[in-house]
Amino acid sequence: MKIIERPQYMEALLGAKGTPDIKVITGIRRCGKSVLLEALADRIREAGPDANIIRINFNLLEFEELTDYRALHRYVEESYCEGLDNIVMIDEVQTCVGFEKAVNSLHASGKYDIYVTGSNAFLLSSDLATLFRGRTYEVEVFPFSLLEFSTYHGIHNPD
Repeated sequence: MKIIERPQYMEALLGAKGTPDIKVITGIRRCGKSVLLEALADRIREAGPDANIIRINFNLLEFEELTDYRALHRYVEESYCEGLDNIVMIDEVQTCVGFEKAVNSLHASGKYDIYVTGSNAFLLSSDLATLFRGRTYEVEVFPFSLLEFSTYHGIHNPD
């Protein structure tokens, strides 16, 4: 798959890395939220070995058993590594029933840097403050701009 760098989103996420906020990546379906989250994980891995990235992608069947908030919470806690930066990345978080309970509990422990993705249909800005008790940093991802679209398709001078 061809990947187009989207530096404005990456810079926003990297700038929020390590802050106590829950980083929430929202946007319409197929706008690049999952690709952005994976690119962020790659950047963090490249930066050094002191990161324990706990990656949950609900688009993959291997995580289907975590669709209950208790199972999700237990999985993350069992994946914790003392002495490392523990980073939780949950793709399509709304797939987990009661996800806000697990995410709020993980956040309250103060042990994790948390990133989640979800579509606008499930994670509207007005709901985020309620779901996560106002402790969020939202990055809204949009579909490709004309320049990004042209770059992806190899179109030069997209006038």
